[in-house]
Amino acid sequence: MRNLREKQDLPHIQILTGVRRCGKSTAFKLLINDLLKAGVSPKAILNVNLDAPAFIPYWAEPGRLQQIVDTAERLTGTSVEWLFLDEIQQVTDWEVFVKAAYDARRFRKIYITGSNSNLLANRFSSMLAGRYFANEMRPFSLKEVFAASGVETLLEGYQNTPLLLRLTGSCIKYGTFPEIVLGKMGESVKAELLRSYFDSIVQKDCIIYNAVRDPHLFYRAVNYLLQNAGNRFSPQQLGKAIGSNENTMNAYLNYLCDSYICSDIRNFSYSQKEAKRSDHKCYCIDNGLMQANTLRFSPDNGRFFENLVYNELVNNGYENISFDNSKGECDFLAWRDGGLHAFQACYELTEQNRRRELAGLSVPQTALASQTVITYNQKEDADGVRVRPLWEWVLEEKQA
Repeated sequence: MRNLREKQDLPHIQILTGVRRCGKSTAFKLLINDLLKAGVSPKAILNVNLDAPAFIPYWAEPGRLQQIVDTAERLTGTSVEWLFLDEIQQVTDWEVFVKAAYDARRFRKIYITGSNSNLLANRFSSMLAGRYFANEMRPFSLKEVFAASGVETLLEGYQNTPLLLRLTGSCIKYGTFPEIVLGKMGESVKAELLRSYFDSIVQKDCIIYNAVRDPHLFYRAVNYLLQNAGNRFSPQQLGKAIGSNENTMNAYLNYLCDSYICSDIRNFSYSQKEAKRSDHKCYCIDNGLMQANTLRFSPDNGRFFENLVYNELVNNGYENISFDNSKGECDFLAWRDGGLHAFQACYELTEQNRRRELAGLSVPQTALASQTVITYNQKEDADGVRVRPLWEWVLEEKQA
């Protein structure tokens, strides 16, 4: 919100992308409240949810967006100065309308949200080059989950460790969607709500948006990937597992990544040639979606914990995240501030897995800025390797 407010007086189009239910529309409402507090007439603000059934006839005709504006101005007798368009990916060629409105200085500011990363595809980028800011929103980070319970500093974390362990455990199972974290509801209601999220995202942003011909096959692919999050796979293997083919699986994987449900990461390599043949790992944007839509009766702590750690790496500004599939098998190699950092996600270090986990941090012929094992509740330092509880590592990390 601080970032969005700093750009509020600039004429550039502001785009918010991210998975459904992560808070994009709420950000709109907060910005609208700011405008109202600043004395802007509510009649000069138009907020349109293009996902609403009433606007389905408009999806194929971007020119009708202007009709919506004209109708609002006719009803209120006031010119629209601040235009908010929610879930704009539903409208074909919407960027034509937005560019024309921007070039004509028709509005003081245009805000846009979308639940598909195709909003930033090449055609859009070239048409609106230099005219927009783009920000991606995600479900709450653990820092935000902790802050919602009044813990914001490392010192406060040490004073409230039992609370942070409970919150971490809840996030491992139910994820960090704002409504799940802040809402007062029982476990069964959380699971039901998460299933609703999942169906909405898959149906609207994957199957309908991409005109998937075999929805049942798509659901099988999604469920397979969520049940095997963090496991190595290839699209060819995935196709064989569910009775399809490599090309279809590549397309499905792209749809999932475009809708922000999944992230597809590859094995680490300095060689471009080798990267083309690389293995894949898939991680889900939210643990709650995994838990609500897999066949497990209880969370696989190791796999779910690894998924949560991956998302926290992203939340804390790590980029180009990969994994090492050499003999040691390092879970994550990630870049930040020009350095390459190695991470192992291990729910609990034991005598049986300690040697393997520590050995995995030694990536051959690679200079590492740091080596860290992230656990649920263990801490130590040994031979340059930091072992930290997830809650402590999160509060130690600089704000991304």
